[in-house]
Parts: sequence; C-alpha cells; structure tokens
Amino acid sequence: MSRLPGLFLRGMTMGAADVVPGVSGGTLALITGIYEELIQSLSKMHPRLLKVWAQQGFGAFWREGNFAFLFTVFAGIVTSIVLFAKLIGWLMEHYPVPLWAFFCGLIIASVWVVLKPVKRFGMPLWVCFAVGAVIAWLLGSLPGLSGAVGSGALVFFLSGAVAICAMILPGISGSFILLLLGMYAPVLAAVRGGEMTLLLAFVAGCGIGLLSFVHLINAALKHFHDPVMGLLAGFMLGSLNKLWPWRVEVTGSLLQEKVAPAVYANATGHEPMVTGAVLALLAGLVAVLLLALIDHRLRKPADNEAA
Repeated sequence: MSRLPGLFLRGMTMGAADVVPGVSGGTLALITGIYEELIQSLSKMHPRLLKVWAQQGFGAFWREGNFAFLFTVFAGIVTSIVLFAKLIGWLMEHYPVPLWAFFCGLIIASVWVVLKPVKRFGMPLWVCFAVGAVIAWLLGSLPGLSGAVGSGALVFFLSGAVAICAMILPGISGSFILLLLGMYAPVLAAVRGGEMTLLLAFVAGCGIGLLSFVHLINAALKHFHDPVMGLLAGFMLGSLNKLWPWRVEVTGSLLQEKVAPAVYANATGHEPMVTGAVLALLAGLVAVLLLALIDHRLRKPADNEAA
C-alpha cells in the first residue's frame, strides 16, 4: 500500500503533461520509471483474464491484471486533467498568445528529448522524421474535426479513441492529437462545463482506443524503436504549424491564418504580447530541459548499479 501514493503522484504528472500539447504522458512515465510496467500491464487487458478469475478467484484476477497499479496511476491522471483543464482553459481565454508560445517551446525542446535516446541516426530514421513532419504540417493546415463536422458525442468518442494512443507514446501528447483534430478547446470546455454526456463518450473512446492499440504500440516500439521515435519527433516538429501564437480567422472559412504580431494587433484589437510570448517560449524550453535533467539523474544510479 505504501507504493500507491507515489504511483498516484506519477499519474498526476502524466495527466498534467497530457493537458498541454507538448510533453507527453508517456515521456513522464519514462522519467518517473513506470513506463515499462504501464505498457506491460495494459497489454494484459485481455478476455483471458476472466478465465483467471473463474479458475483462481478474484484475487488472482486482480494481481494478474496489476489493477492496483493501473487504477492508482489512472486516478492520478484523471485528477490532474480535471485540475489543469480549468487553468489551461482560463489561460487560453485571457492569455492565448503566451500560452501558445509556451506550447511551442515545449514542442521544440521535446523534439530533442525524443531523439536523444535514439541509437542509430541512419537514413530510415530521417525518412520517418521527414514523413512525420510533413504529415503534421499538412494536418495543421486543415480546419480540424470539430470545425468540419461539429462536436457531438460521436466526434468526442472518435477523438478519444485516437488521442489516447498518444498518451502512452513517449514524445507526443494526447492533447497534441486533439489540437490537430481541432478538438482541444471543445474537450477543455466540456471538462470545465461538466458536460457528462460528451465526457463519457470521450472516456469510452479512450478506453476502446487504448485496449485496441496498446499491443501495436508495444510491438512497434520493441521492434522498430528508432524509426518510430523519428516519426514522432517529426510529427511534433510539424505541429508548430498549428501552434503559431498569432492567428486570425479567415473570413468565410473555418481556417485560421498565421500572421505577424502587428497584423494580429490590428485585426483583433488585442495586445500582441511579444515580450510575454518570448518569455513563455523560453519557459517551455526550460521546462522540458529540466525534465530531461531529472531523467538523466534518475537513470544514473540505475546505470551504475547495472555496471
């Protein structure tokens, strides 16, 4: 039982990371030392667990599925998302330019963090990097799922099914996927407004998506680690197209145009906050680099013991 509070706090760090489209929950799981156990535990979510329950009892079923670990970590994730969604929603409403600049800083630094553990920087990795960057850049030029087809329960369900896969990938956050889909703001609004129908649809999508793709993700990282990490890093770099802080609505279109700060001020009547944006960008860079430093210091004792 003494392990559970620590697991809950680790889950909270993962949830906080997934609220912002920058650092992934999977990266935080790696840094806090629970990533491997998380993937293995999720991979055990299979109907055969019911056979264990029938033959050996509930206790064996609970231990085999490592449910104490999973429920504690996910409780921390949900708690953190609820708390930080309100803060991020408020910042998005009152200080959008520094907020998006902060996200840019997170993305730029995270590209380096994702590529850091790669062992072989060969052509396959760089091809995957380029493909990921181009795909994300093109997706960032689209109006988004919510703008195209609305934001009803089905859209929330599908968004959850896709975004949850990113939560367990080191290098890309679920909120980043929601951002590309145009569902980041609608999901935050649903959390802040307590819209239970939409939230339940989103959670259901998350559950089905997670159980469907965790085996594929596990196998891909195990057998094609470096190309997969290159693809993720490229995907993150290309997302900067979607995160430019100064944007204005295009008349008669669902798209937003990226503009210079002065043009933004003239078009919206709002202060461009250039100084605040630069400071926020630097803060995002520093935040990720500090996480990388923590990761290095946590790994060093383990490496010494292994030696």
